Amino acid sequence: MNIVVISDKNNEARRQNATQEFKKHNVEFRFFDAVMANRMSKEELDTKAIKDTFLSPSEIGCALSHCGVYDEFLNSDEKSIMICEDDIYFTEDFNYDSLLQIKEFLEETDEPRLVVLQKSIYHNKHIRSVGNNVNLYSTRNAFCTHGYMINRAGAENIKNLQTPVKFEIDAFKFYYWLNACKLYCLDKDLILQISEEIVPSTVEKLWKADRKSKKDASYKLIYNQLSLKGKLISQYRRLDKAIHKPFESLDY
Repeated sequence: MNIVVISDKNNEARRQNATQEFKKHNVEFRFFDAVMANRMSKEELDTKAIKDTFLSPSEIGCALSHCGVYDEFLNSDEKSIMICEDDIYFTEDFNYDSLLQIKEFLEETDEPRLVVLQKSIYHNKHIRSVGNNVNLYSTRNAFCTHGYMINRAGAENIKNLQTPVKFEIDAFKFYYWLNACKLYCLDKDLILQISEEIVPSTVEKLWKADRKSKKDASYKLIYNQLSLKGKLISQYRRLDKAIHKPFESLDY
């Protein structure tokens, strides 16, 4: 499998954490050096995101890192990729065979697909078993990029939407609403984020009063460029999510 872990090359503790987790299961991977946008000059940073962005430098760097992985992936002959961040741990439900079956699901079509390797309160329809008592579900939304798998069409669409960076890389519902990528989750957590007390987060958000309005404006920037059909799909998916909000739960 094509497995990449995004990591600050100067943060040995986080790299050791990822290395130890993969070693426990004898799974091979490679590191991708994270883009540390918080070390960029303001002038360079301004070229990476849309004007008047609500994002912090570290959020921009996170998005650039994932897009950098997409670039390498799309320049290869691989059909899918598993991407992790370095502050992870594998749960007792983690198994390599399920990953291989998810890989098969991603590669069987040209449809853009993304699978988060954990449960989601936004799970929708059961799709199929992926072995070892783990099942794949469609989902209306998902969060976090600490462990997910994606195919070529999905990576290409997200890369195009996020050039320049417009919102957080894990704003998955936007990709779904904009018909850039279909989302899937599992009914078991395979990979989760380790406690910040053990491995502190390196991504800081700017919680300003206008953050939501600026984020909505970033979404509308793309929405307004959609065809009439695209806009109808977007509105339907947003409505569907709103209707099911009272029933959201981690209970499957």
